[in-house]
Amino acid sequence: MCVVCEQVLSAYDFEQHADAKTRHCTLRPNSVMKRKGTADAGTKKRDNFLHQSLFMPKGLPDGAELAYFVKGQKFIQKLIEGYKQGSGIVCGCCERELSPSQFEAHAGMADRRQPYRHVRTSNGLTLHDIALSLSNGQRITTDIGDDMCSICGDSGDLLFCHECCQAVHPACLNLGHLPEGDWHCANCADENGLGRKAVSGESSRIARPIVIRLTRVVKAPEFEIGGCAICREYDFSSTTFDDRTIIFCDQCEKEFHVGCLRDSGQCDLKEVPKDKWFCCDDCKRIYGALQSSVSNGVQIIPTSFSNVIRRRHLEKGLFIDEATDCVQWCILNGKSHYPEDLPLLSSAAAIFQECFDPIVANSGCDLIPAMVYGRSISGQEFGGMYCVVLIVRSVVVSAGLLRIFGREIAELPVVATTREHQGKGYFQALFACIERFLSSLNVESLMLPAAEEALSIWTEKFGFTKMKEEQLMNYQKQLQVTVFKGTSVLVKKVQQIPNNSVNLPDNFPSE
Repeated sequence: MCVVCEQVLSAYDFEQHADAKTRHCTLRPNSVMKRKGTADAGTKKRDNFLHQSLFMPKGLPDGAELAYFVKGQKFIQKLIEGYKQGSGIVCGCCERELSPSQFEAHAGMADRRQPYRHVRTSNGLTLHDIALSLSNGQRITTDIGDDMCSICGDSGDLLFCHECCQAVHPACLNLGHLPEGDWHCANCADENGLGRKAVSGESSRIARPIVIRLTRVVKAPEFEIGGCAICREYDFSSTTFDDRTIIFCDQCEKEFHVGCLRDSGQCDLKEVPKDKWFCCDDCKRIYGALQSSVSNGVQIIPTSFSNVIRRRHLEKGLFIDEATDCVQWCILNGKSHYPEDLPLLSSAAAIFQECFDPIVANSGCDLIPAMVYGRSISGQEFGGMYCVVLIVRSVVVSAGLLRIFGREIAELPVVATTREHQGKGYFQALFACIERFLSSLNVESLMLPAAEEALSIWTEKFGFTKMKEEQLMNYQKQLQVTVFKGTSVLVKKVQQIPNNSVNLPDNFPSE
């Protein structure tokens, strides 16, 4: 073995190697080589066990951005990129799932045989570094707060939990001043037995979590989206008001050239509207109905829907009290100025984050808070998204995100029920409320992205069918529909639900 480059060589190869290196290398004694080999074998065995933790629960999350780097004398070069998926790495150039060793070979560095020391995450740590940190009790988090208060949804001067990086305004916690040292939210304080001192600001010895950025799971269309809904062209004027100025409908979010609107006889705009603008009477009517529903606040669900909940409780032998007959629902606007809506929105966001891995965009930011609070993030606009919740004893137990793109189509990209209340009929009741509301607006169809394991429930129990690829492409060209990677897009015709009955499935395992 060469002591300079640590290559294992035959005697002949070593001689040639020595000539090439002007004989600066020295052959190690066999005894040294034997000890070295034994130590390497032991180290490799320990490392293999250590590295397995990266692909186990609470290890490296799916979607974590990874890249293979080589280090030169004056720079570090990135060879290939990918992201962690399951027990492997999905290559960014060929979309194949590879083992770490295969990923290294794919980068042209098979001879190194040290993928865990050369594959790095977005924060610069190697896989080996992260495995060591996990073995020492550190946690991995993908939620860095998104610069948005988890209670009210606004930005500003935020306080970040030292453990989970949750962001909150001190005022939302009724704190008179910023705590000194590390601060922990109530959940993390309870989980780690830190008590009131850590919550109020006393420093703790809990190791700060490793923040990992995820690759996108929102599926980007493979074609250009947007453009005028009339002429299908993408050009627009940005400095002057003329025929190529683009106007957006405040309900369906379609784009229109001012000139195309005039030529088609829809309207003749002389300037950019100062107030809301709608492309048709249906969009104006739907927008008005949504605002009225938001202002009406919490409503008792119909008796026929509460009967579904009662039946599920009876089937499971659960206690039934007057609260079962007083289940409420409401539609919330993330930009709401009603103080009573903010805790409900915060609860809905918590349910989605409890039931789903982070829904991430190209920037690595979690989209869930932006969707709940109707914000723009990473080039995606969620201003038309509404949050629908089901409430039992003032507690949100089930929630969904709803966006209505005019009379033709609406989407329900995310629905979830708290784990404590799954299987009790709450989601069925919430879905019935959503469908009846869409029916009252004469919305024709409802679409949603469904995971593979939930396809049969949506299709066989709820009446959805797979949307044709051509139809989906047409919607994606005109609308910012939400499609997640690894899901199928389903659609169903919205039917009028009778006031005195409801035909819903008895179980919905993925709630």
